[in-house]
Amino acid sequence: MSGKMHRQVILCDMCTEEDRKPARKTCMKCEISMCVQHLQAHLTTPVLLQTHPLTEPMALCGTTKCPQHDKPLDYYCLDDLTCVCVSCAIEDQHRLHNMKTFSTAHKELMEKLNAEQQALLVKTDDENVSLEKWEKSEREKLGRSSVRLIEAVTNLRDIALTSVQSSVSARMVSIKTSKSSMQAAQKEKDSFRFLQMYSQVHQDVEKAKAVDLRKGLEPGSDRNKLVQEIRQNGEKIVNVYEC
Repeated sequence: MSGKMHRQVILCDMCTEEDRKPARKTCMKCEISMCVQHLQAHLTTPVLLQTHPLTEPMALCGTTKCPQHDKPLDYYCLDDLTCVCVSCAIEDQHRLHNMKTFSTAHKELMEKLNAEQQALLVKTDDENVSLEKWEKSEREKLGRSSVRLIEAVTNLRDIALTSVQSSVSARMVSIKTSKSSMQAAQKEKDSFRFLQMYSQVHQDVEKAKAVDLRKGLEPGSDRNKLVQEIRQNGEKIVNVYEC
């Protein structure tokens, strides 16, 4: 079975039962569908052409009459967007509304629909352009932020390395001092002068032995300075993301 839905073929109500042709139009007032041949009277008679609204062929099942007055639906109310009969148009709630014949309402609403469609297309194009501009701006902003972020992280790394290097260099001084003291004592041949030197040499050696070059920054002003600089640069990194 085909998945496509076939449009119902409406047959002419005025043809003989044995030779019913496809309808070309349906008269809402006469409540009949007519083929090309039987439609001619409606198209050539002025009074019928003006007072009998024609639609595309449709199956009539009571939808062409007003449920309130049981009269043909001849007009369209643009205010309430509904089909009405003549009694609705001149007597009831629609009497002060904007009433149109079906053909006129169809034409006006089609023009309105086309204009709205065009406006929507323009709006969509404008929004797409705005979206593209926004995306471009955000990409550029992200690019600038990335550069600043890299610079901030690099600066933070350099500060840390410089501080650690400075601290290690300071500790290396202790080791170098102890080496110099030991070498000087080892060269001293006089016992008295050697013993006088030994106390200082011992202090230098003990101080050098306590040094651990594998550790990071030791407590003190250098580490406190580094911690403060890291905090400040960390705040800069956060500001980069917030910009």
